[in-house]
Amino acid sequence: MANLFKTIACSFTRYSCITFMFLKFLFAFLVMSPFLSIAQLSVEESELMARMTPTSTIPAELVSARSVVVYQNTFTVKELQEAHTFFQQTGIDAVAYFDVGRLLAGHESRKAYSANLLARGIKYLILFQKNEKGYRFIFCPFNGKPDFVENNSLVWQQENASLNELLKTVYRFAVSNLKKTNFLINDLPETNLTVNVFKGRINQNFSLQVKTFKTAIPRFGNAVADAELEAYLKENFPVKYELVDPQADEVALSAKGFRTILRYVHTRGLLAQEILGFDMTQQARSLPSAIVVNNEIQIKTILAEQPVYKFFFKNLEYGDLFLGTKWDADVTWQDALRNHIEALKLNQQIGPGNK
Repeated sequence: MANLFKTIACSFTRYSCITFMFLKFLFAFLVMSPFLSIAQLSVEESELMARMTPTSTIPAELVSARSVVVYQNTFTVKELQEAHTFFQQTGIDAVAYFDVGRLLAGHESRKAYSANLLARGIKYLILFQKNEKGYRFIFCPFNGKPDFVENNSLVWQQENASLNELLKTVYRFAVSNLKKTNFLINDLPETNLTVNVFKGRINQNFSLQVKTFKTAIPRFGNAVADAELEAYLKENFPVKYELVDPQADEVALSAKGFRTILRYVHTRGLLAQEILGFDMTQQARSLPSAIVVNNEIQIKTILAEQPVYKFFFKNLEYGDLFLGTKWDADVTWQDALRNHIEALKLNQQIGPGNK
C-alpha cells in the first residue's frame, strides 16, 4: 500500500511539474507577444507596430508633454469621449484625434501629418485599437519624421476587455509613477481637425508629361513587391521611367529631370476619395471602379469601406495631381496599378514606340 501511495504521489508530482512548465511557457509566450490579441490591423498599422518594442515602463513625460491619439474608424464618438475624459483627469494632453486611415494613407498623408504633429510640438502618439476581444492603448514616442516611429522604439501598452477598466489602469499607472503638469486640457476630443495633404491642384485627367518626360516610380521597399513591380512595368509601361528609392526627395528628383512621380493612397475607399478631393456630397455603400479588360473599360463594384489602392501621377514642380478620368481603385496594389496604367495607355494611345 505504501508503494502504491508513493507511485501515485510521484505521478502527481510529475504531471504537476509538466503542467507548471506548460503554464510557465504559455505565460512567457503571451508576455513576449503583446500585440497578438488585437487583430485585423491595416498593412500600414502593422508595419508601424513592427518597429515597436514593448516595455513595462510608462513614458516619463506622458503627463507633462503633448500627445495625439491615432484611432481606428470602428470607435464611436462615445468611446472617444470616454477616453478623453480619463486622459484629462490623468493629465494626458491629447490635443488631437486622427483616424489612422488618414494618417497612414500614403506618402503625402504621412508627410503632411508628421509636419503637423511636429509644428504642434507632439511628444507621443497614442494608438487606440479595438476588436471583438477588447481595447488597447499603445503609447509611443513620435520621432518627428514621416515614418512616425523609430525602429525598436520602446513603447508602453495596456489592454483590457473593458474600456473603462483599461482607462482606470492607465490612470493608476500615471498617478503612481509620474508628476502631472498638464492641467489646461480641452474638455472635448478634437476629432474634426483637417490637415491639408496636397498643395497643388487636383485634376481628374491624365498628365501629358507622362508620355513626354521620364517618370519617377518609387519602389515599395519590399524585395518581393519590388521585383513584381519591376517586372510589370518592364512589360506594360512603354514610356520613360525609372525606379527610385521610396524615400527619394522630390526636389532632388525634379533637379534630375523628372517631371512626374507615381504615387498612391491606400485606405478605405470612401476615405480615399475624400483625401483625393472627390465630390463627397453623394455617398453610397459601394463604389464603382473602372477596370480595363481586353482594351475596354468595365465596371467593378467595391464596398465603400473596403481598403483600396488608388494610383495617380503627381507633377513634381507644382504638386498638381492627375487622378485619371475615372475612379480606378482596387483591392490589391497589383490590380489598382494595372487599372491605372491600362487606362492611361487607352487615354493617351501609348504604345511600345513611346519609350
